[in-house]
Amino acid sequence: MSTEITKIGIISCSGEAIAEGTISRLATRRVLELLRPDVTVTLCLPLFLSGNDGERNFARTHPTITIDGCSKQCARWGTEKHSGPVSGALVVSDILGTESSGCHRSSRDASPVDKEAVWAVAERIAAEVDAVLAEVAPRDTGVAEISTAQCACSSPLPGSKLSIKGKTLSIPGLPLIFEQCAERGIPAHADEGAILLDSVKIYHCVAPEDEAEYRTALVAAFQEFKSGLKPAK
Repeated sequence: MSTEITKIGIISCSGEAIAEGTISRLATRRVLELLRPDVTVTLCLPLFLSGNDGERNFARTHPTITIDGCSKQCARWGTEKHSGPVSGALVVSDILGTESSGCHRSSRDASPVDKEAVWAVAERIAAEVDAVLAEVAPRDTGVAEISTAQCACSSPLPGSKLSIKGKTLSIPGLPLIFEQCAERGIPAHADEGAILLDSVKIYHCVAPEDEAEYRTALVAAFQEFKSGLKPAK
């Protein structure tokens, strides 16, 4: 059996005509950067459809999940035509139903409704990733070379750094955690250190003996994060 961690490929919708297409891409990024960063990679649908061998070979040799905005399922049918059956196929319009009616096509116009929709879809994708991993983990899937010809949307955001016991640690997705906390109205002061720590512990392992230092470092980092936010108009 391979000792490598099985990587799950995620191919999201590239359509821009409806809000669900934008939600599919933003939710995929949440999974790649925060929810399941160690076990997922993204494949670029335009490159895939244009005949890129690396993208198609990865989907052919690794479990792959498609995230489509609507019932046309362009990502799914394109993947299955060129690389074979997918391991999972999600449709944003099915996941959200009428909840997507107030969402916007452009992320520049994102409202709280858009952000809630993105998180809901991201959590559903993460659950699908877990289900696929549970099914394929016992098997030796091998490791295919990941294409380097990916578009910029597949590049994860860098993590924020914290100083813990004299060591500098990078926590992937921390800006997204801070963004979520800011949207919930959590103040950036020491009394909220426990809330910040609990949010980080959902996604990152923190040893009990390090919790006090994490709380202090997180409060300081969150204060810096909030100071850089533009005031609401």
